[in-house]
Amino acid sequence: MRCELSARNFDADEKIKEYAIEKINRLEKYLPRRSRGNVNCSMLLEEDPSGREDNRFVCEAVVEVDGTKMMSREGTVNMYAAIDIVEAKLKAQFSRYKAKLMFKPRRLRMISRLIGRDSQEDHSSPEQDVV
Repeated sequence: MRCELSARNFDADEKIKEYAIEKINRLEKYLPRRSRGNVNCSMLLEEDPSGREDNRFVCEAVVEVDGTKMMSREGTVNMYAAIDIVEAKLKAQFSRYKAKLMFKPRRLRMISRLIGRDSQEDHSSPEQDVV
């Protein structure tokens, strides 16, 4: 995943930059395998002094996967909290994206396997010989 990070009205130190990039790169496992190489991400960290007190630090992330753009924006009191919330929002969006792309017969086969496992576990009982 290629990630581009920029800061506006805010001096982002290396610790925050590494934290943000690490969080976004962790999301790659929620994407389909064939799409993982074609991911571009741009993050914007900014301090908005004109906003409300509790929305002072804003994190915005735009992720483009195979032509589909997913965006998340959050403002909080702390920059680390804003990054965490953006990560959670993108994780949900990636999960929905992956579910849409999953091939339906494959998904049905996977579900039938899970259902089959449950029914086999419930009905199988060890045979005991009574002497």
